[in-house]
Formats: sequence, C-alpha cells, structure tokens
Amino acid sequence: MSEILREGAAGESACGLAAARDSDRNSVAGLAVVDLRTPVHTPINLCLPPQGLVGICGPSGAGKSSLLAALAGLMTAHGEISWRGDSWQRRGAAVPLHRRPLSIGFQEARLFPRLTVAQNLRLADKYARRELPRESREMLLQALELNPLLARPVESLSGGEAQRVALMRQLLSNAPVQFYDEPLSAVDRPRRIRAIVPALKKYWRENSALVLWVSHDTNELQLLADSFIEVCAGRVVQRDALGTTSASDNVSLDGIQSQLQLTVREFLAEHQLLALSLGRHALYADRCMNHYRAGETVRVLLAAAEISLSLERPAASSILNCLPVVLRGRWPLQDGRVRLLLECEGQGLSAEISKFSYQKLQLQLGQSLFAQFKASGLQGL
Repeated sequence: MSEILREGAAGESACGLAAARDSDRNSVAGLAVVDLRTPVHTPINLCLPPQGLVGICGPSGAGKSSLLAALAGLMTAHGEISWRGDSWQRRGAAVPLHRRPLSIGFQEARLFPRLTVAQNLRLADKYARRELPRESREMLLQALELNPLLARPVESLSGGEAQRVALMRQLLSNAPVQFYDEPLSAVDRPRRIRAIVPALKKYWRENSALVLWVSHDTNELQLLADSFIEVCAGRVVQRDALGTTSASDNVSLDGIQSQLQLTVREFLAEHQLLALSLGRHALYADRCMNHYRAGETVRVLLAAAEISLSLERPAASSILNCLPVVLRGRWPLQDGRVRLLLECEGQGLSAEISKFSYQKLQLQLGQSLFAQFKASGLQGL
C-alpha cells in the first residue's frame, strides 16, 4: 500500500488562564479550553493531555458534534482554546482550521467524488501532518479490509465501506490532534470490536496523538478511551471513567459487560491464540492479530452471558478459560435470571445464570467458585 499511496504523491475545573497562557510546547498541558461559550453549551472548561484517547458520550442531540465543531473552529464560540501553549482562539481572534495541527472526521464519509479509493488515500498521504510508518499503513489496511476496495470509485461504496475509507484517510494524516464524530456508526459491530478497535489501539500506541472520539457504543468507548467527556443537554463534564450500568439494574442480558485489565504473555502463532494473565491465572483469547508485546496491559470486555459457574474446577474441557472467583453480590432479575458479581484478583466480573441454576448450586455470598468462558468471549483484542 505504501507504493500505491506514493504513486501520485471536566472534572469541571479548567486549566487556569495563567497555565494556558504561560505553558510552552513541552508543557504537560495539551488542549486547554477556558470559558468557551457556544449557542448550545454551558461554558466549557477542559484540560486534556497532549496524548491519549478521550471518549465523548451522551444522548443524541446533547451537543457532542457541536463540541468538536467548536473546538475545531467550525462553529461560532467565544472563549479561549490553546494547544500546548499555542493559542487557537483568544479575545475574538481564531486560528483557522487548516493552520491548527488538527484533523477532524465526520459521520458522513465526505470522500472526494470521481476518484478511486486509492486516489483519495494518496491525497491524504500527500498532505499528511506527520509521516506514518509503512508497517502502520499495512496494518490499518488489513484491519479496515480496504485492499479489495482500492481500485473502486468512491461512488460505488456502501455506507460502511465509505466510512472505513474515510477513517483510513484521516489516520494517514496522522495529525497531533484528531477529532472523530461517530466514524464507525455504519460499520457492523463484530468487525468494529474484533478487528478495527484493536488495530486503532495499536496505531495510537505507536503514533501518539490526542484523540477525541464520539460514539454511542459504550463498549467501543470502554475499549478505546483512557478518559471521558460526558455531554448532556449542553453541559460538558470531564470524567475518569465512563458511567456504567449498575450490577443491580434490571437491564437486558446483553447490556452487562465486565471490563478487565489483563497482561499479555505471548502470541501462540501455531494455535492463533493470545496468551494473557489475570494476576496469577492464565487466560486465552482467539481470533486475535499479533498486535501485542509481552508484558503489555490490555483492556478487554467480557459479557455476563459468556460465563458459566461450577462448584469445583472442571476437569478436561474444550473451554480454555477458568478463573477461581468469589461471589460478592447477587441481584434477582425480572426475567427469571440472577445477576452475580464475582471477584478474582481484585477485579470484578458480572455473570448471569438462571434462578433454577442458582438454587440448584445453593450459592451463598462469600462462596468460592470457578468461572468458565470461551477464548472467543474476550472482546476488543
């Protein structure tokens, strides 16, 4: 692909005003927003790091897209915005978008018409903010499944295909600051979670940037983001963690996911398995690309429906993953099931079983159990 491309080519507290004005390019502060006022938001105060992924969440119509537009200078706003000490907006004067070290992508693909996919990507490569290593290009092309599309005119693409091309085009730009507004909304969820999200995590691990990522998919945000901005009725608040459904909430089975922090051990190429560990306990994930380094910490999701429980450690089984857990909480659900909170090595796992199974096993709080789940159950790798 390198050859093809080159053929043509809030805590609600803000960084104080003094910090935004006096910090230099090497300051810890990244994007500082002070008392930014727009037609749709209450005054916005943000202090974001120079690198990392910030997930932006909130209901439809809350002002998420407008927030990106205001920060990019595409929407009327009054207040101060600075990037690593360089003013983007202050006292009525604003640096135009093309002079900011920033790229912005929209839910609509906005590809250049009458050109092929490869020609659209060449243009992005030609005007890239920072050079992207060939290995990153090839990895992204594979994860986004774009190689078969390169010769096609963009008018022939489906909505999901066009979004994947638009995402690749922005990633090729490799700007220090990157804004994305629902960039994968038309892409089917299994492809997003199993292939694209892991590739994006690897890309930003090797090509650091400050990324603001808008999505309605909480699983997508949990897997990608290091911190969060919640937008609700025009009110913008920074958070360290995404507000999740309580274990006691009576939501559907598919709505409960456990987020786990695991350590990479090795990639078993012969079996196409990623060997991981949760503390002292070995785990395995299948259908993973070899994106990871030994000792690296990764974030994964495990659905409550994936877990089965046993009073004793199972003997020979095709299910690879088995963790010793302690039952810490239980909540009856309206559909005849019981939600359980389990603990292993200080991390929590949610499981759901039938009320019949719960009574049959005679489970009690504080009881030691074994939780089994398939290698395919770990999502986001």
